[in-house]
Amino acid sequence: MGARVLFLVVALVFGGCAGLEQFPKTSKDYSTALKELDPDYDTILGEIYSGGKSAEEQKQLRNEFIERRMAVIDAHFQEFETQLVKQSVGVDFGVALAGVGVGAAGSFVAETASQILSAVSGGLAGAQAAYNKSALYDQASSALLAQMQASRKAIAAQIFQQWGLSMEDYPLWRARRDIEAYYFAGSLPGAVLATAADAKVKEQQAEAILFQQITPASATQAMFQARASLERSVDTLQAAQAKSLVTRIESDFSDSKPFIEAQYPADVREADTTGSNAKTLLKRLIVLTVRDQADAEKWRQAIASQ
Repeated sequence: MGARVLFLVVALVFGGCAGLEQFPKTSKDYSTALKELDPDYDTILGEIYSGGKSAEEQKQLRNEFIERRMAVIDAHFQEFETQLVKQSVGVDFGVALAGVGVGAAGSFVAETASQILSAVSGGLAGAQAAYNKSALYDQASSALLAQMQASRKAIAAQIFQQWGLSMEDYPLWRARRDIEAYYFAGSLPGAVLATAADAKVKEQQAEAILFQQITPASATQAMFQARASLERSVDTLQAAQAKSLVTRIESDFSDSKPFIEAQYPADVREADTTGSNAKTLLKRLIVLTVRDQADAEKWRQAIASQ
């Protein structure tokens, strides 16, 4: 992993990547730059460190700075949240459906009855596909919005915990950094990163629980063969059968539920029309859950029931 990262860095630096900035901008006159980049911060900073301010007065100025910025961020986030909800799947669905309609209408010109019926059938299938895609987008949008709200609350709580600290313990630059994190948490990129981080944590926790129960008996040649046989059986399943088996295993092996939720969330499950993701997950679950012949038999029964 480290070698791949190093190779990527070298390729980016020496590969002549035109247009890719490698360093942030810097300034020679930081005092002038700060006034231009963040005049509000520059003003408060000057007031805090001006002569005659007590420690309590400095803290009050810092907290006023925090409260003002968070209030403005909240106001903009409410507008963003409303706009995000309004940008529903209706627009994308309408455009997709219009495209289906135009294609089908073209098929009606000088065609036989059977060809017309075929065009209608294709139009209905296209409409269903457009709806499914739009509905999936709507669900993903709602999930990201929920993640934004949760992340914003978590960072707001962290900021509030520092509220009573002195300037030495919680200087203005740290408050500003936390506020920027609060802003980023209310963005789509922030929600995507937070969702990925949450999924990784859940996966690690689930793997820790599952691997704790691996014993020497589960590493015998007979168990390796049993797991290989189960994996071959999984390969023979149809898409619907594989997805159904995931639900069955989640019920039969309750410890695997957090792992399944992290690896196969609802949006991935909905989009997995071929069942390939389900089969990959099932094979990983076989390795993690089949520790003895009783577990292998439980899997065989679950596969046979599909």
